[in-house]
Amino acid sequence: RARRAFCPRHNAASLSHFLVEGMFRKIGAALLLAGSVSGTVLRGQTETCPSSTVYCGMSKDAAGTVQFVEHALPVPGECSNVMSKFPEDGQFKLCGPGKWSMSPMSCDKHEYKAVTIEHSKSAFTKSDCKVYALSDYYQISGYIGSAIFTCDARAR
Repeated sequence: RARRAFCPRHNAASLSHFLVEGMFRKIGAALLLAGSVSGTVLRGQTETCPSSTVYCGMSKDAAGTVQFVEHALPVPGECSNVMSKFPEDGQFKLCGPGKWSMSPMSCDKHEYKAVTIEHSKSAFTKSDCKVYALSDYYQISGYIGSAIFTCDARAR
């Protein structure tokens, strides 16, 4: 069965309305997600990667500040079909140690044009976060087909 991960599916024309009212339902129903965005943490994350978190910033408030929303991570090592469009100015924030791989292709072709971002366990702890702009990665700018998250089981 397909899982969804990282950020919710949305349409740029209805971005703010969708994100405010519909994001939690869509994400809770899939994974990027086997858990819900309301704080439930995936079994795989609590057992092996409790110090890693992903936040999606796909909308801005009235002052133009990006609003980041925490999302459950996929089960470590498993490819998750995301199959979602994203705004060109979207951002995501990765916290803690781990390796995140995103591709414009589905899981069966994930390696094609995959973007990999790695946070070493010696340089990143749970409170160490870095913000990334989707526009900096032409391969996934505007669309993510699949994602894989992995981490060292000793990374705490």
